[in-house]
Amino acid sequence: MRSRWLIGGLILSIALNLFLVGVGAGIIALGMRLARENPARPAALLLATQRLPQPARAGIRQMLRGVRDETRAQSEQSRLLRVRAWDSLGAAKPDPAAIKQALAQSRQLDIGVRTKVEESVVDYAAQLSPADRAALAAGFHQQLAPPPPKN
Repeated sequence: MRSRWLIGGLILSIALNLFLVGVGAGIIALGMRLARENPARPAALLLATQRLPQPARAGIRQMLRGVRDETRAQSEQSRLLRVRAWDSLGAAKPDPAAIKQALAQSRQLDIGVRTKVEESVVDYAAQLSPADRAALAAGFHQQLAPPPPKN
């Protein structure tokens, strides 16, 4: 009778461990897929707005959504150029000059998008009260400054 309980417990333990390993692998796979499908977003910009009072925070976030929509085509074109460039690297006879050119075009598009975002943030912030501008500047400093060295 005792060996039946031991075997039953062992089987249950193995089943539970397999389930937990499967859940962990699924979470990792989902995270990797989401990271691949959702390119890096300007999270620092959104996090920097946390110190603003609600009307200003909502306004700047709405402005950022508008800029994102305006620059979406350029961002997508930049991403496609990078994907094609890196894919062509695996060709039987890759053309390094063409790959470098595509990557350079992608970088130029990225610079244009970043310029539009940064200029829009500065224009919006210039309309805020001095206290709100100081809060936004402190938020940017917190998000963008390098962390202090660990001893």
